[in-house]
Amino acid sequence: TRIPVTILSGFLGSGKTTRLNALLRQPFGRRIAVILNELGAVGVDAAKLSSAEEFVELDGGCVCCTLNADLEGTLHRLRARAGFDHLVIETTGVADPLAVAWTLERGGLRDGYRVDAIVTVVDVPTLERALALGPEAAVQIERADVLLLSKLDLSGADAAAMRIRLRQLNPVAPLLDAPRDATPWAALLDAPIAQGSRPPPSASHVHTDGPPWDTWVFRPTTLVSDAALERFLRALPAGVFRAKGLLRTDAIPPWLEVNAVGGRYELEPVAAPPANAQSVIVCIGQRLDHAALAAAAAGLTI
Repeated sequence: TRIPVTILSGFLGSGKTTRLNALLRQPFGRRIAVILNELGAVGVDAAKLSSAEEFVELDGGCVCCTLNADLEGTLHRLRARAGFDHLVIETTGVADPLAVAWTLERGGLRDGYRVDAIVTVVDVPTLERALALGPEAAVQIERADVLLLSKLDLSGADAAAMRIRLRQLNPVAPLLDAPRDATPWAALLDAPIAQGSRPPPSASHVHTDGPPWDTWVFRPTTLVSDAALERFLRALPAGVFRAKGLLRTDAIPPWLEVNAVGGRYELEPVAAPPANAQSVIVCIGQRLDHAALAAAAAGLTI
């Protein structure tokens, strides 16, 4: 039996992990395995996920290029191990999901897996800025079999105009509203909706054409000031598009989950942090000034 696969794509900060976590909390009677790929050498999103039947984290690169061999090996190991009946592969925010789909078409994998759909989460409030930064966001939308619209209520944009914009990039994929706690997973699982034909695999990768994406990591060893953290996030330089992390602060409760994207940020209390949790914050962007970020972060700790 070929295991159905959902490839979960979307630009930086679109809400992929939030949607995946909601699925793991309510898996609709399925045993779901997860492959999570993060940009940079520090995995942050893994700490947010609920339990899965099998969980593999691939970090330090992007599954559509440098980690492709690791992805292929992981797929073989998971298939041999068995114990699950649906696989979700969450790509980095700058990956081309089509390359992942073609990996699953390789000899030795095609007999064990089938791609049900490439599902792309679209962060509506930051869509235009994401499209302006490079080709990655547009490619993820163009490749999608389904588009999930995230934060539509926060965009301030005309919903009809936004749909027209998305239709210019992808004329056929269903556009589904996907509020944070109401992603329509029941309509997506075990419903093969992948396009009948896909473009052939390419030797080039779209995310290498523009300015390179960079990551900066800060690991405080003492408490972080809640007030200083807000000042830090409000003053993030323009080159930082995405920031995320888990920090132990002087707030109550002390652990805070950090999410910042496109100039907006959220701090959410974490009542039950993961075992052995360590404070870390990661900034992702283009042409990052590491020295300036380090200097700003020096004022965070108490």
